[in-house]
Amino acid sequence: MKVVNVLLRLLAADILSMFINMTLAGSSSTAVRAVCAVCTAGILVTVLGDHAVKAAHTDLKGKQGSAGMILAGAFASLLALISWIILYVSANSGGFDYYRWHKLINATFLQYYNLIEPDALSSSLSLNELLMMLPTAAVPAAAVIIPYLRTKRRGTL
Repeated sequence: MKVVNVLLRLLAADILSMFINMTLAGSSSTAVRAVCAVCTAGILVTVLGDHAVKAAHTDLKGKQGSAGMILAGAFASLLALISWIILYVSANSGGFDYYRWHKLINATFLQYYNLIEPDALSSSLSLNELLMMLPTAAVPAAAVIIPYLRTKRRGTL
C-alpha cells in the first residue's frame, strides 16, 4: 500500500507540474524555464517529502520498520530510470524517437530537459546531455527516502 500511495502522489505532482509547464510553455526565455524547472522540482519534493514525513510518524506510532517506505521511494524512481534507459537507447540507436515522450512522462523535469536540449528529437541528444538528465531519475527516491529516514531517526512524534 505504501508503494501505491507514493506512486499516486508522484502522479499528482506530475499532473500539477504539467499544468505549470503548459501555462509557461509559450515562453522561450531561459530565465522563465529555469524558474519553472525549480518550481516543478519543488512541487515534486514537497509532495513526496510531506507524505514521507507523515508516513514516518505513522510508522513510529506503530513501531513499524522502514523497508516499506524505502521500497516505495525506489519504485518512485524506477519509472523515471526506465524512461531514461529507453531515451538512451533511442538516442543511440536512431531507430525510434522517444525524447518528446520522455519529457511528458517526466513532466516535473520538462523545463530542465528543455534547458539541456530544446529539440524534441532523440537524435539531437549528445551523450553529455543524456548524462545530465540521468540524475533526475533519483530525485523521487531521494524525496521520499531522505525525509522519511530523517524523521524516523529523530524519533519524535
